[in-house]
Amino acid sequence: MWKWYNIKSMKTRKHLLFIFTLCFSLNSFSQDKIDLLILNKNYEEALLQINSQIEINPSAKLYFKKGIVNQSLQNYQEAIFAFSKAQQYDPKNVEILNEMAESLSAIGNYHDAVNYFQQAVQLEPSNLSLAAKLGRSLINLKQYKSAFDVFSAIYKKDSTNLYWNKQLAFCSFRTAKKVQAIHLYEKVLEQNPRDYSTYFNLSRLYSRKKEPEKIVNLLENGLNEFPGDAGFYLEFANYYFGSKQYDLAMPEFENYFSAGGDSLFKTNLNYAISCYFAKDETKALKVLSSLYHLSPNDPFVLFYMSLCNKKMVNYELAESFMEGAIDMSIPEYLSEMYHHLGQIHGQQREFVESIAALVKSNELNPTNHEVLFEIATTYEEYNSNKTLALNYYLIYLKEAGESGKNTNYALDRITKIKEDLFFEE
Repeated sequence: MWKWYNIKSMKTRKHLLFIFTLCFSLNSFSQDKIDLLILNKNYEEALLQINSQIEINPSAKLYFKKGIVNQSLQNYQEAIFAFSKAQQYDPKNVEILNEMAESLSAIGNYHDAVNYFQQAVQLEPSNLSLAAKLGRSLINLKQYKSAFDVFSAIYKKDSTNLYWNKQLAFCSFRTAKKVQAIHLYEKVLEQNPRDYSTYFNLSRLYSRKKEPEKIVNLLENGLNEFPGDAGFYLEFANYYFGSKQYDLAMPEFENYFSAGGDSLFKTNLNYAISCYFAKDETKALKVLSSLYHLSPNDPFVLFYMSLCNKKMVNYELAESFMEGAIDMSIPEYLSEMYHHLGQIHGQQREFVESIAALVKSNELNPTNHEVLFEIATTYEEYNSNKTLALNYYLIYLKEAGESGKNTNYALDRITKIKEDLFFEE
């Protein structure tokens, strides 16, 4: 009896083992098939197979693969959902944390991406690639000090990686470590002279350090690497323009336009100004005229149009454009600022300063007649000679007319001051 039971038990165990082995083999076969589908970029079929397997036996591995497939399809929201499900099964899996962060970064959610990258880095502190991804996310958040710390730590462990050095250079620049930024950008160009953007970053750093020879050499090297590139011509033009070397700036602007550079308003204006100072008023006026049609109230356009016409002895046009430039150059609020400043001085009994500010306010905006009234009352308050106050009351009445807010008071004060002056005689 025992023997029979033992034999039966052994058969049952073998049967169960066979079923388990078969299931494992089928599962492995399914996993291999899914991997093959993903490898062949047959993503739709891969998703069908993954979803089918998840219904039978959900796991971190299946959800991770589902996330990878959705990433490949740029369906990042679905990828994030899949990776979050995978993390529930395996919360400390660095690969899952990394891919979750990548998907979050792809949709601009850098705050959450940083959180996942930080978790991954804590689990694998020696993984410099992960740390670099964390640093990039911090840069995207404009947290340059934190990013600098991350890339500095990476640099101490590996100072040969071109990409990481460039990120550290950028962070150095943004955290006002200009000397270090220059050194790193120079190192980047030594390793990769075809790094286009680094030329411009380094040029601006040299400019801030006032190193003209280095700027010229750098941009010439850039043009050797990228012959006829519009960006380098514009960088040359802007450098010469900023250093007031207009004779050199003018041809560089022309090279820029010939190379297909965009005709932006500011670029054209700087080109026109360069032409004017390079004594080519005709060329300058031609460019300025086109800008005038685009923006007839731009004070710089009006100003240089006036100067060009003055040089060309077109005085009436020069006068008209200069008057327009003056009108456009005075912000409307500046008169009001001086008005308030005059009142502030007056309240502190600083009468000389008060009147100076009020007069300036009236010069900037002669239509605000009430300022004239305030000048009159201020003179009357502090100056024993009431003639100045009388004159400003009279000017106020003449300018403001019936629209004046204080006409009656001004008339009364004029009468009283005239009486006082008569008796003083």
